Amino acid sequence: MNSHRISQNKKIKRIAITTIVCIAILFLIPKVFNVLVATVVAPVNATKTWVKESGASLPQYFRNRSELVDEISELRSRLAVTSGDHFTLQTLAKENRELRSLLGDEGDERIVAGIIGRPGVLPYDMLMIDQGTSDGIYEGAPVYIGENTVIGIVKNATTFSSLVELITTSGFESTVYIIGPDIYTNAVGVGGGQVRVGVPQGIALSEGDLVVLPSVTSGVYGAVSVVQSEPTRPEQYGFVSPKTPLSSIRLVSVGRTPLEPVSFEEAQAVVEQVKTDLFTVPVPDEILVDTTSTTSSSTEPTE
Repeated sequence: MNSHRISQNKKIKRIAITTIVCIAILFLIPKVFNVLVATVVAPVNATKTWVKESGASLPQYFRNRSELVDEISELRSRLAVTSGDHFTLQTLAKENRELRSLLGDEGDERIVAGIIGRPGVLPYDMLMIDQGTSDGIYEGAPVYIGENTVIGIVKNATTFSSLVELITTSGFESTVYIIGPDIYTNAVGVGGGQVRVGVPQGIALSEGDLVVLPSVTSGVYGAVSVVQSEPTRPEQYGFVSPKTPLSSIRLVSVGRTPLEPVSFEEAQAVVEQVKTDLFTVPVPDEILVDTTSTTSSSTEPTE
């Protein structure tokens, strides 16, 4: 009996001691933790304060460097915004010029259309546009790129779209004027975005010679890119592509009326106008030194 009581007393003592130790630990741990945190954080805070407020050379260097980094970051952000605005303005200005060019001169009403079908899906020398009879498109109407260059005609028009046949279509015939040798000749579409012009041997035909289609355009259609000439043949050939590659065309404009026959006199007037436009520049009067009027007045007879 005494042994049993002694064992129970020991258990009670151990429980009491364990409880006291746990309570002591619970009270001491926060204080110890606070001391440890203060020991670790205090130097860090002191270093931050020293860097931010000290007048020594090293802290000032770090402060200046940080300020410069922040300023550079801000300037880069502003530059990115400014560059984006500038790019947007450039894009809008380019589109504005393109639309103005497509709409042509006053009195020559046209319809602007987007290209929705290109070679690959269509035959190479065909285009599909997103305007049709409901928008005022007629079959036989000329299709322009830029202000003056005709690249084809409307072959078929439906309610909301139209098929354009390019003059480069195989077998498509037209009359052209070549600036360089200064001759009229016939041109035939050979497909693949090219027109072939034939010239007799003995007439100088060179790469880069400009080609005008006076019957359908008042501008240069393109330039001779390749010349094929064999002495054994009586003719030589030049191959011409449009000034603007077909792959880069996004918009075209369509005349509101079908093409009409053009007389030779009208074609000559177109050619002369093209030559004038090519070789004259609109120089302001205060800059241009012109002796034409002075020469003409000085050669007039005097009484």
